[in-house]
Amino acid sequence: MQAVTELYSRLVGPRQALGNNSAFAGLLRRLSQTPLGYEDGELLDECLEILPLDRFYSEAEANAQNDESWGLQDHVVRSMMKWFKEEFFEWVNAPKCSVCSSATTPMGATTATAEERRDGAGNVELYKCQGCGRFERFPRYGKLRTLLKSRRGRCGEWAQCFGLLCRALGSRVRWIWNREDHVWTEVYSEKQARWIHLDSCENAWDQPTLYEEGWGKRMSYAIAFSSTGAVDVSARYIRNRDKALARDQISEASLVSTLAEITTDLRAAVPEDERKVLMEMDAKEQVELLNYGLFKETTTAVGPRESGSAEWKHSRGEDGSSR
Repeated sequence: MQAVTELYSRLVGPRQALGNNSAFAGLLRRLSQTPLGYEDGELLDECLEILPLDRFYSEAEANAQNDESWGLQDHVVRSMMKWFKEEFFEWVNAPKCSVCSSATTPMGATTATAEERRDGAGNVELYKCQGCGRFERFPRYGKLRTLLKSRRGRCGEWAQCFGLLCRALGSRVRWIWNREDHVWTEVYSEKQARWIHLDSCENAWDQPTLYEEGWGKRMSYAIAFSSTGAVDVSARYIRNRDKALARDQISEASLVSTLAEITTDLRAAVPEDERKVLMEMDAKEQVELLNYGLFKETTTAVGPRESGSAEWKHSRGEDGSSR
C-alpha cells in the first residue's frame, strides 16, 4: 500500500502544506465504521425479503450467455443496480409539498426532532412550498433500516442503501468516500478477480474515470472502506495530474499507517484462513493501483453526471463543464 500511495503522490506533484494529521486520521477512523452495518444478519434477511431475486437471476442468466467476461454474480448485481435506480430508490433535489405537490424552496437547515434522530437523521433540511406556503422537512438519514423504508435521498443515501443490498446478494462490498463530497460503491468480481466500480446514482458499472473525465470533477482522496479493511484507491479514480487537487490533509506516511491500523483492527476477529485470502487480494490490488498510477488511457466512454438538477450539478462542478 505504501508504494502505491507514495507513487501516486509523486505523480500528482509536490505537496507542501499538510492539514491536521490527527484530525484527518480521526475522520478516516470514523468513516471506517460506515460499512459495518452491512454485516447485520437480521437486516440482510430483511433485504432479501425486499429484493425480487427470481427476476435478478433470470436476467443475469440471460445476460451471462451474451457476455461471459463477467460471472453470474456480477450480472446479478448489475441487474439489481438497474432496478435500484429505476424502481426502488428516489433521487431528491428538493422534496415536493406533501399537501399540494408544488415545488419547494430551500430554507436552510433545522434541528432534527427526537423521532428523526432516533431514525438516524444526521441533519434535516427545511423547504417552503411555493404554492401553499407549507414547510417540508427532509431528514438526511444514515440509518440503514430507515433507508430501506424511506427509499430516497441523494448520493449518500443511495450509496449506503445500495451497498447494503449488494451485501445481501452475497458480494464483497466496499463503500468509497471521496473528500470532494461524493460516495459510491465497489464490489469484488470473483470472475475477474478485482474490485469493480459501481455508482447506483448513475447505473454505472466499471467506469472509474466517470468522475474525473465524465463529470469534470476534481478530486484529491478516494478511500475504500469495507468491513475488513481500508484502502487508498485514489489512483483508480484520479489519473490526470492536471485535474488532481492537493493531497494536503495528511502526510502520505501517516495516511498509510492510519489505513493499516484500521485494517488491522477490522481484521482482528477474522479467521486466519480468511485473512490470508484478504492479504492475497490486497497484494493483487496494489499492482493494479500502481498501473493506474501511471495514468493509463481511458477504456470506457463516460459522460456528464445524470443524477441531480442542472443547478445542483453545476454548483458542485460535476456537469462536465470543467473537462
